[in-house]
Amino acid sequence: MNFRTTLIIIIVLAGTAGAYFLFFQESGKQASVDEKPRIHEVYGLAPENVRQISLSFAEAAYQPLTLVKSDEGEWQLTEPFAADASSEKVSEILDNLLNKRVKQTLEVTALAPYGLDAPSITVALWTTEPERKDRLLYLSATDATATFLIGKKAINFSLYAKEASEPHIFLIESSTLDDLAKSPTDLRSRKVIQFNPERISEIRLVKGTSTTPKEIRCEKIGDTWTMTHPLSVKADTQEIELLLSALGSFQVSTFEADWTGEASAPDLEKYGLHSPRLSVILKNEKGTLGLHIGTGTYVTPAHRNAVYTVANDIYAQLNKSVFDLRDKRVLDFQRTATNRIEIEYPKHSARQVSRAQRKTEGNAKIVCVKNFDDTWDLKTPIQTKADAQAIDDLVFGADSLKAIEFVTAPAPDLARYGLDSPAMQVAFTQLGEENPALLLIGNRKGDAAYVKSGDSSQVSLVKHALIDNLATGVAWLRDKQILHFGIDDVNRFALKYDDVSLTCQRLGTNWRLTVPVKEDANNAEINAIIYELDDLKVEEFLSDALDTTITGLNPPQIQITLGLRSGNGYVLQIGKADASGRFYARLQHEPNVTFLLDSALIPKLRTTLEMLRTP
Repeated sequence: MNFRTTLIIIIVLAGTAGAYFLFFQESGKQASVDEKPRIHEVYGLAPENVRQISLSFAEAAYQPLTLVKSDEGEWQLTEPFAADASSEKVSEILDNLLNKRVKQTLEVTALAPYGLDAPSITVALWTTEPERKDRLLYLSATDATATFLIGKKAINFSLYAKEASEPHIFLIESSTLDDLAKSPTDLRSRKVIQFNPERISEIRLVKGTSTTPKEIRCEKIGDTWTMTHPLSVKADTQEIELLLSALGSFQVSTFEADWTGEASAPDLEKYGLHSPRLSVILKNEKGTLGLHIGTGTYVTPAHRNAVYTVANDIYAQLNKSVFDLRDKRVLDFQRTATNRIEIEYPKHSARQVSRAQRKTEGNAKIVCVKNFDDTWDLKTPIQTKADAQAIDDLVFGADSLKAIEFVTAPAPDLARYGLDSPAMQVAFTQLGEENPALLLIGNRKGDAAYVKSGDSSQVSLVKHALIDNLATGVAWLRDKQILHFGIDDVNRFALKYDDVSLTCQRLGTNWRLTVPVKEDANNAEINAIIYELDDLKVEEFLSDALDTTITGLNPPQIQITLGLRSGNGYVLQIGKADASGRFYARLQHEPNVTFLLDSALIPKLRTTLEMLRTP
């Protein structure tokens, strides 16, 4: 082997060794840095298991802090004063400390060179389950699971640290100083009051002076809220939930004052808190908590020695009346279980029945029955399908009918409100229930009406929308589709209006004109009209047969005849337009039932001979 060959081999081996060192050894060094253990791994301190934290500082500008975790998992500040802490911010401190990597461990003989003889920050952590006092956890410093001393800064963005019970020290990231240097305000919760709404069993609203307070009290029994003072009535659960939600959502604008005892308490009179204008007191299984509202936006928690400022609308949102918090539903029934509805009109005072019905003896009555397929039929005074939307509106409207005012007399004079002999009464029979839920409707008052349920003496005033619909009776509840036929069942079509008179006959699948000419007809034009009639819906049934001079139905302006293969058929008569532009109409076999049709339909029906002829 000559010298040149030997030199080439040496160069190749050197290059290979350099590449190996560059690509493998260096990545190994990086991996070793990433594999440095974290503090929580070294000391077995999972952040979620920490129950108490104590922070003390060498700098006098920082106050010692003690933070304790409640049974509900919420953090509380207990030193230098009692306050709710931000659980998110406390968790952030723990994560920032316990997730730091131990960069290097050093064996040392003296702590002073590293600032660990008088550490800038001392952090003690507890994970044990201690005895309890005042619903919070208080642990002795000697029982700390781990105590970390934070010393001076080192090179490479590092910081000297030490666990108090161990002889060696270690290096961690220098950002730990900023992570731990916190004031009480930094860690406080901005929530005015912290509580779990599901655990609240009583609410008291107290207004007025201390000598003449006015109190509203509601208690939760099971899942139901009941007002127990000043009335004993069912409470409005939704309104109470909204009240609790509002109370729990208010944020502190400014922390005005904190104190630990009477000697250090501020003058509450300057905040209007010596005699609050409103107090909201809550009770749960552990005691009471709440909020007092003073002048302006000043508040103080009932369970904390603190004064805050809050949003301007806090008083308006929490100032509830007896009417606000009591249940305003008139009827209590299950609308989905309702399978029969009976409406009676004892006085015949509204336009709810036809003239023919008014001549009959006894009360006018409408009966609707639910079928097995969840459709509804009218049984009285006519037998036909019921309008699904109208039935839904009736049942939902009655179930959600709410008082806008209560008659507060303990035993009201029913005659005064027209409820001794109601103008209308509606009975909702529910599956499996023997007695129906009964709604009695009396006199009107402006745009409202007096009502009561059959099993209550409470008279209420409600908005008139549902009452107006009930007053129209069967006209509101009957099916709005008046023509029921199959498209292929129609075999004759006749149209008359003005001087136009057209008749067509179906032969197989094709149509043929028979009047005024005999020839093949335009199938598409005739079928388009029949499809329109198949989808025809009444805009509104009128509860009385109107004078034909008003409706223009004698004679009709337009008359359409449909003949069916069965031998039956329909004759639809259309008259004049009303003030809204809709057209009066009726079926020839029901001359006393007048209804209104959408004006957009009429031009589609006014076909001509030229349009019906084949091209």
